[in-house]
Amino acid sequence: FLFHIKNRSANTMLVDEAELKRLAPSIDEAKRTAYASLAFLLFGLLFVPVWWHLTTIERHPLPADEISRLYYRQPELQVDLRVLSFDPWLEPGDLASLERQLLDRLVPAGLDRRRHVQLRYRATVRPATPHETELMRSAGSAAELEDGLLRSASPSSGGGGAASAESMLTILLLPNSSRLLEPPASVGGGNGRCRRGYVRESGCVYLSSGAGIKEIRDKIERIVTRVLLDVDGLEESYASAIGDQRLSSADSRRQAGAAPAYDIVLSLAHSQPSSQRRLSWDVQEAVRLLLDPFLARLSRYVNLSVRSQIVHHVTFHRPPKRSSDGSHYYYDESALPDLLNSLEPYVQTAVSSNPQLSLLIYVPPAAHSPLRLYGPDGRPVSVNALVSARWGGVYFYNPPSGESWPNGRHRVNMTEAMAGLLPQLKALLGLRRQLPRIYLPLEPPGYSQVTQLELRHWLRRRSLESAARTKLALRSLLQLLDRVENMVISERVADQISASVGALSLALDNLRIGGLTEAFVAGKAALKNSESAFFDHSLLQLLYFPQDQKYAIYVPYFLPVGISLMASGLAAIRLLKALQAKKTKDE
Repeated sequence: FLFHIKNRSANTMLVDEAELKRLAPSIDEAKRTAYASLAFLLFGLLFVPVWWHLTTIERHPLPADEISRLYYRQPELQVDLRVLSFDPWLEPGDLASLERQLLDRLVPAGLDRRRHVQLRYRATVRPATPHETELMRSAGSAAELEDGLLRSASPSSGGGGAASAESMLTILLLPNSSRLLEPPASVGGGNGRCRRGYVRESGCVYLSSGAGIKEIRDKIERIVTRVLLDVDGLEESYASAIGDQRLSSADSRRQAGAAPAYDIVLSLAHSQPSSQRRLSWDVQEAVRLLLDPFLARLSRYVNLSVRSQIVHHVTFHRPPKRSSDGSHYYYDESALPDLLNSLEPYVQTAVSSNPQLSLLIYVPPAAHSPLRLYGPDGRPVSVNALVSARWGGVYFYNPPSGESWPNGRHRVNMTEAMAGLLPQLKALLGLRRQLPRIYLPLEPPGYSQVTQLELRHWLRRRSLESAARTKLALRSLLQLLDRVENMVISERVADQISASVGALSLALDNLRIGGLTEAFVAGKAALKNSESAFFDHSLLQLLYFPQDQKYAIYVPYFLPVGISLMASGLAAIRLLKALQAKKTKDE
């Protein structure tokens, strides 16, 4: 029995070996299998670096060194001061001494390293040429004289191109007998008062020369630094934008931030519409006559869009108080925050990425009319309006009593309302700033006009604000890159940052040579690109997918396949080596 089993097992083994030999692949088939295994292994080896590259966080290079250099670069403003003397009693030696003393006083103060903004003064004090003297004598008005001086300007007289013209400050020294020293009636400095001169809306200063050189120097220094340049205002604007709140003023906190475009919303709000009191307003005519001249002056620098709406059933959370004599109702200063909180939901319109400035005309109900605003001193304010920082302004319009309404209708006096709202719009845009009326009175601008003096102030401040905010955005982005390892910098974001760096450098260079318009345009482009890059949604698309999670997710998928590929690849290599050795032996 045991022999039978052993014999059967031997026969089975012989059969199995024969069957296996018959089923064994040929040499060609073995080679094809080995090559296929090697191909899969090669594919796997090539796939690993491709996968590594595809899963690596995209970070295009940024000009970090240039950003750091620009961040610590102090803005410098070139100021060209031209003083023309029409007084024959001032000798050339006196004028040369005045020029030297002005530079000795202005240059060290302007280049004070403790200040954020550096001022580079260049002064020219000279007697007027015979042609300029003839222009002064024949000019019928100050505007005519300035036009003639502008046309006759030459490099030798201080007219050094467009950039120099924008940074040029002109002061005319006139004898006491000159009729041009008498301010216009709108200035309020004439009518028999001391003829010292005045500052025109163009920024040109008419100054009496009837004083000593030292007194003239002191007057010019104060007028240049406090009125024509408003040095403290420039310092406050830049410091506030860069994040230094120590120098932040009420003006800088009130105005809206620098932006390439603003949405202006005109609203007429009233609480109790009824058939007995129907209100209407000709907003299109008001915009055409009163607002368009204002917008046209700024259209070269910023986009301003205007929308209008009528809001019904407006209610305040706090009722007004009644005056002691019962003649009117009023809100004091403590109630103003509640008024603004009550009005804010009514003026929200379309969603926009541009800052919105709201100009609202509020008509109180008949039961609370007339309605006045009281100032901190407990007295009615001169203009029945209030302004909210970076939000808008409200004008409280008191229509006549209901009995005097013809047919129960009343059309809002838009001239009165816009006279109260447009100065607030100027303040919100940063155009209007309370300047000290030192020594000389200022020629007041119309409420719907933007004077050359206001425009130059605005261009300087906005250029500095744009440069400061661009610096802050770029530096903050670099700091985030150092802290957040998986922050993405796409090619689009890198291009925006590079464009912002180039525009920022151009803006600072133009400020240094006195090109205010070019500096403003470049600063606006730098700010737009830097903020677009800083707030790009792609920066944080991998914020919740850190590097260690990449291995935790993909390794369980790739490891089993990788082991099989490596094993089959090694077996294929051994097989090919064995076949090659056998072939060599047979030969």
